[in-house]
Amino acid sequence: MLAPVLAQPSLPLNDAAGMHIAPDELAAVKKRMEAEDLTVLAYRFEGDKYCQAARFAAYADALGDRFIGKVLPDSAANPDSPMKNPHSVVTIHLIDEAGQPTVQARDEILDFFKMRLSE
Repeated sequence: MLAPVLAQPSLPLNDAAGMHIAPDELAAVKKRMEAEDLTVLAYRFEGDKYCQAARFAAYADALGDRFIGKVLPDSAANPDSPMKNPHSVVTIHLIDEAGQPTVQARDEILDFFKMRLSE
């Protein structure tokens, strides 16, 4: 994968700091990221009950500066979403208006894809 994006990674649900990846797979990912100068973008809302700060901290610890975690304030989530817990940054909680943090996140992701996939 050349343009990895984690959008509010929620698994495992029973371990706020857990990562849904086996240790040997994580080592392979980190090795490849270093060898190919890759980074992973990640997004979450500050108060997300399913993707908590501890998970981003675990990814940052595991991947170092290859992990670019972005945390949006809960106030940036679409208040009209059927899901009240701010969670889905670029889907149901997206506010599709210029200047909104969720639109900025979506555009950053699309730019990241263009940059990585056009090389």
